[in-house]
Amino acid sequence: MIELYSPQYESLNTKERITIDMLQDGKTFLEKFEIRPEFMLDTISVVYRYLRKVPKIPHNLYNFFIASYYINTRHPFSFPAHQTKEEYCNQFKIKVSTLEYCVEKIVSTLGYVKIMDDMNFPYFIDPKSDLSLNMIKKIVKARVKKDMMNFLINQQPINSQIISEELVTEIVLEYKAFPEELFRQLYEIVSELVEDGFKDYQEYVKLQQQYFI
Repeated sequence: MIELYSPQYESLNTKERITIDMLQDGKTFLEKFEIRPEFMLDTISVVYRYLRKVPKIPHNLYNFFIASYYINTRHPFSFPAHQTKEEYCNQFKIKVSTLEYCVEKIVSTLGYVKIMDDMNFPYFIDPKSDLSLNMIKKIVKARVKKDMMNFLINQQPINSQIISEELVTEIVLEYKAFPEELFRQLYEIVSELVEDGFKDYQEYVKLQQQYFI
């Protein structure tokens, strides 16, 4: 019989069990504050993913559960989410600096996209699992491919700014994949995706310089 685990199985299994116990403790902790139940599993999932990425378990893991809940309740579609950090922290009896530290650790470790609305309130997007962002990436990729072919075959010049503006309008009005109120913030995301998309075509830079500059 083939055994499908390594000699380190016991230690890894023990670490996993400890992590699961901590997640269960975190769930019990959050329930004391009567958080919105629809965010519970996602909040715990973010902490779990974070723990798998870092070498050591944070000293006060409960603060990371609070930060994770903050991140999960501030998706762009929650706009307007204008509760201040002070108000949020008062609810959980922690310092604003503690919240900011834990949020930054999670966001930087897991690669979240962070945007600010016009009143400087933050919103967070998980680049790996967010359905709207994945849809936006597919829309941008298809448009970049189409315009690249038109450039190569039909010599139609490319203006990435115009493309980005048209895509944002399409994403907001036709696909409704992003809140209209965050139009400017979406433009920044799409513009970066468009520029990155054209970088995949080395011919673009060479031919653009040769024929249109």
